[in-house]
Amino acid sequence: MSVIKDVIQEEYNRLNSLIDLYDHKVSECVKGSLSIKKRGDHSYYYLAYRDEKKVKFVYVGKEGSPSVKEISEKIEKRHRYEKMRKKSKENLDEVRKLLRVANR
Repeated sequence: MSVIKDVIQEEYNRLNSLIDLYDHKVSECVKGSLSIKKRGDHSYYYLAYRDEKKVKFVYVGKEGSPSVKEISEKIEKRHRYEKMRKKSKENLDEVRKLLRVANR
């Protein structure tokens, strides 16, 4: 049983460090989401994010501009990290259950 317990403990440690890594990556990414405002025939993109209790809007550019594409890619990257972090947390919960069983 000791070998299995050691493997489970290693997985527990690996998942914890992975979650910390994802937290760090998410904190480095752009926060918020893109908001589209239409004025006449044109669409303008703004980065909407929360600053304490207020929602802030920062102009990014017109539809199809390189800055809009860049911000959109950065937001997608953050979403991927958040998704991987969530999956790692789910796995960590399972490993915790296994550790409780192994420690009996």
